[in-house]
Amino acid sequence: MLKENFKIIIKEFHDTPLPDLIERHQEIDFSILESPVNKIITIIGPRRAGKTYFLFQIMKKLTAKGVDITDIIYINFEDERLLPMVPEDLHGILDAYFELYQDKNRPYIFLDEIQNISGWEKFVRRINDQGYKTFLTGSNSRMLSREIATALRGRTITYEVFPFSFAEFLAAQRIIFDKNMLYGTMRHRIRLLFDDYFFSGGYPEIAFIKEKAARNRIFQDYFNTVFYKDLVDRYKIKNTELLRQWLNALMMNISSLISFNKIENDFKSRGLKLSRATLSAFAGYIEDTFFGFFVEIYSESVRKRQVNPKKFYLIDQGIHNFLTLKFVENKGRVLENLVFLALKRKGYPVCYYKTKRGFEVDFLVKRNGNRELIQVCYDLSNVDTFNREKKALLAGIKELGLKTGLILTWDEKRLEKHNNYLLNIMPAWEWLLTDKQDTDQHVLT
Repeated sequence: MLKENFKIIIKEFHDTPLPDLIERHQEIDFSILESPVNKIITIIGPRRAGKTYFLFQIMKKLTAKGVDITDIIYINFEDERLLPMVPEDLHGILDAYFELYQDKNRPYIFLDEIQNISGWEKFVRRINDQGYKTFLTGSNSRMLSREIATALRGRTITYEVFPFSFAEFLAAQRIIFDKNMLYGTMRHRIRLLFDDYFFSGGYPEIAFIKEKAARNRIFQDYFNTVFYKDLVDRYKIKNTELLRQWLNALMMNISSLISFNKIENDFKSRGLKLSRATLSAFAGYIEDTFFGFFVEIYSESVRKRQVNPKKFYLIDQGIHNFLTLKFVENKGRVLENLVFLALKRKGYPVCYYKTKRGFEVDFLVKRNGNRELIQVCYDLSNVDTFNREKKALLAGIKELGLKTGLILTWDEKRLEKHNNYLLNIMPAWEWLLTDKQDTDQHVLT
């Protein structure tokens, strides 16, 4: 009976056109599929970022290269027609396929939400050994995407899919950016759309919904799902009030230094029982579920990186803007969070830098072996603010032996020369669209 259901599902997929989609800038290296080294491709990322649609994007690329749709198997293990299943049932996928297509040989296999089947790893490893090109995604609540990659250690190449970049957000509004749009009438429209992206974030479903109340409900639902399913249920957290307070503190303080000791003392003063070890464990859970990221100070010393405060960034600025009511007063932090996400999408190692005199530079990035300092400042119109940001950046440039530094703002653009050093000041939205020093993809090996 289950094999017949596999046949129905496989044939339904072949008879249904692939859905329209916004092509992500994230791309897999198709040379991997053509090489003799057989690797499983694992797609990971936060909830609702578009992992399934990224699988469809890969399928469209394959068919564009001449692969027939009937040479692809796609199974979504959240399909109730397949449940319950045991690991031994998984081979029925291939039995069903080859009964449908007796002349076929080694189709591409896409397994979505594979974690729903306990013991799936042996099946995937076996078909990998048999030479099948296999693609996987997983859900955070049942099994973390990272754990799927770990179960296949040495056999997988892992790609991260995040919410839309600004360029992808524009594509969702039917605007495919090219550099000529920096001039003329399209510049004004792009700036207006950046205002929307800046506030509402990059979740794909948000990009297609205009009503603010509906967007707010989506973010509330997203937060509750992460809170209850991905964190409380998954990690068997009993002190849910502490977890909620911790998440609220992080959302209120995006792009800020987070001292675990200070948080611990603050929570204890409010009658919450906890330890720093608990906060650290919660922080690990938060990163594993892609709710946010903790960024360390730059230092060669492991101890210094561990004992210094970390900066916290959310997976999407819309979470902060819709759920904290702090958008107006936190615009500078929101802009910094947005820049961090752009760097993270590209897979760059990112840390923050503190000069010998204690001045802070928001980002020290290593790109293609070269280091770059980036400062983010929403408004440079205040002379004291500009001088402070500039002083920190120039000090960092000198200490690291660099020649240039970047300041990203809301709308200012110019070059400033200071002795032998050059500061490039430009609007963040323009940098997001024109910074192409590397491909927009994050590959984990």
